[in-house]
Amino acid sequence: MKLKQSLFIISCIATSCLAANVPTPEMAITLPTTKDSLTWVPKYADGNESGIIFELVPKGQTIEKWSEMVAQQITFSKDSLTTHVSKWKAMLKKSDPNVQIKKETKKGNSILIIYRSKAFNEFGVRKFIHAKDGVYAIAYHVRLDTLKKERVKKWIKLINEVNLIPNPKKK
Repeated sequence: MKLKQSLFIISCIATSCLAANVPTPEMAITLPTTKDSLTWVPKYADGNESGIIFELVPKGQTIEKWSEMVAQQITFSKDSLTTHVSKWKAMLKKSDPNVQIKKETKKGNSILIIYRSKAFNEFGVRKFIHAKDGVYAIAYHVRLDTLKKERVKKWIKLINEVNLIPNPKKK
């Protein structure tokens, strides 16, 4: 399957990679991947009744050793967006008390988090979007030792363009 297309519907791909007991998400996350020069390859997917995670790395890299990663998470929850993001930030701060976090509330019921963790050698951009069945998140991660400002700017722009659409696999 060629993942480099104008509209990348991650939720659909993630759902098809998982066991039958994983709920089908109400929505799908869109990401315009033609604006990136790398070919992204799915390397990890897991899920259960409480959520789904789906991770991609550049072609030639592994989930154990990556310089960049795109990740999607869906948390099936009744929590508000603010509550979910507060819990997520607390978890991140517990893992790395020195993490630097910047939060931006966006139009359309979404929150953008940009963080830098020296403990995890990681810079991340993560957009959280609230939907009827839970909170959807899309993230770009890059190792600090391979971070390039132009790539980060590109991915902040791409993550900001992410939207939810009705999941075409939901029947």
